[in-house]
Amino acid sequence: MGKKMASVALFVGAFLIALAALSKFYMYDRLAVAPQNTTSTSISETAPGADAEYLDVANLEVVSGPLKSTRIVEGDVEKSKEASDDLGKPVDVWFTYSCTDTPDFECGSGKTPLSGTTDLVAFDANTGEAVDWKGSSSESGGEAPTEPANFEGLYFKFPFDTQKKTYKFWDGTLDQATDATYVGEGTVDGMKVYKFEQVIEPTKTGTIDVPGDLVGSDEDTVTADRIYSNVRTFSVEPTTGVIVVGGEAQDSYLQVDGERKLTTTQATLQYTDENTKSTVDEYRSKARMLGLVKTGVPVGGGIAGLVLVGVGLLGARRGKESSKGSSDDRELAHA
Repeated sequence: MGKKMASVALFVGAFLIALAALSKFYMYDRLAVAPQNTTSTSISETAPGADAEYLDVANLEVVSGPLKSTRIVEGDVEKSKEASDDLGKPVDVWFTYSCTDTPDFECGSGKTPLSGTTDLVAFDANTGEAVDWKGSSSESGGEAPTEPANFEGLYFKFPFDTQKKTYKFWDGTLDQATDATYVGEGTVDGMKVYKFEQVIEPTKTGTIDVPGDLVGSDEDTVTADRIYSNVRTFSVEPTTGVIVVGGEAQDSYLQVDGERKLTTTQATLQYTDENTKSTVDEYRSKARMLGLVKTGVPVGGGIAGLVLVGVGLLGARRGKESSKGSSDDRELAHA
């Protein structure tokens, strides 16, 4: 190898090593951040033929039928900047409105849904974990908003580079984060996902005074315990931490003297196929690009760079030896 080629190999090799380091320690950290200006709407529904049961509060009777849950998420750029300045790290502040009712109910109609929650959540833009911030708030069921709200654990998504381990995920009914346990791998439309399950055993969340005949009592009014349980499932694209498929099976009821008396909500809802397809289409390329920056370029570029540097050094050394040999031959010729 000539001196020129050796120099080229050394230059290209050094460039690839620098690019690998830049990709690993600089570019990835700046790309693995949730956006401040996100806008999304996700839809979950009961499966066809698998109707939910829920308490019709207006008529005080349990009815059955399909349900639809709509979740609207909007990033607040100004509040995100404010929270980031306050906390000294990249923080996103996202507004979310969750509304559950019959499929024909319009969540933006201004009418009161069967279940509705409005949250303003500040979270670490890389890990996805909620952070304490003075501007956060939560409002549910028409009650006075909680300001600031004490969110904890994951709320919107899993962290970038999701691991096969247990994470804490927020539950708005309990007002606390509970374990979301890793249960295995899978694929969704050809995309690799990690599966997690959050199991909430029957838990008393409060009491409510109800007419006695509603719970089979002769008394005019009975104080019943409100019991809540849920099983949430998450299929997560691990590079980005986005939830590709989410679902929950909730079972809530009224209990008197330890005995179940009346179902208030019993429903299994899951992301619609259209919702899942849209998420996969959006994040397949994003996951590939981020994976390339995190692993592909650092590993491939690093290995190729080291090989080229080695070849260049070897070529330069042989070039010097060849030059030295030519010099010796000329000296012998003049002797």
